[in-house]
Amino acid sequence: MPLLEIRDLHVEHRPVSGVDLTVREGETLGLLGESGSGKSTIGHAVVGLVRPSAGRIRFRGEDITHATARRRRALSTRLQIVFQDPHGSLNPSRTVGSTLAEPLRVVHRVPRRAAEARVADVLERVGLSPAAAGRHPGAFSGGQLQRIAIARALVLEPELVVCDEPTSALDLSVQAQILNLLLDLQQQLGLSYLFISHDVDVVRFLCHRVVALHHGRIVERGPVPQAG
Repeated sequence: MPLLEIRDLHVEHRPVSGVDLTVREGETLGLLGESGSGKSTIGHAVVGLVRPSAGRIRFRGEDITHATARRRRALSTRLQIVFQDPHGSLNPSRTVGSTLAEPLRVVHRVPRRAAEARVADVLERVGLSPAAAGRHPGAFSGGQLQRIAIARALVLEPELVVCDEPTSALDLSVQAQILNLLLDLQQQLGLSYLFISHDVDVVRFLCHRVVALHHGRIVERGPVPQAG
């Protein structure tokens, strides 16, 4: 059984029509397409930010196409997203620690000290000091903020992470660091990724398979040729 299975997905008023795809355990599936191709809409439908008008989304065999808000909160322990712009996805008035601990404390009722320990561990995993928990987002560079955004996605120990253009707003040298981090985390934690990008080179570097989109429809799919 695939980890994620999408069948005949349609999203009204968005360019997504009849999309079929699967993500297996431990793999990275690339969603490749130009701006407006519908690739982000698919990712957002998977995590419940967009409501499909037709089709089915199954996660570990469970139909989550129209999951309730309560079920979505429960699914957040297994299914997360990293957005393109870390500046827009982190509250500038809150410390990094309070932002990362919130889903542990509020949704899952984890005791304060246990939540703080988990936050410290996940910050170290993404290459930051646990002391970063006491600082605000404005104290960090763009690359560091994206590491924090990745840490927030990982704090609940998900199985699948939707990566929505997570490196496109970064300098090339920083992009490479974040891509290598994602690879390392996949190997350490057994993660699966649905990786959304417009960049062929990034997809070739990170992904096992690729689905190419044009105006909301799949125009090509297959394995990604590996260098060497």
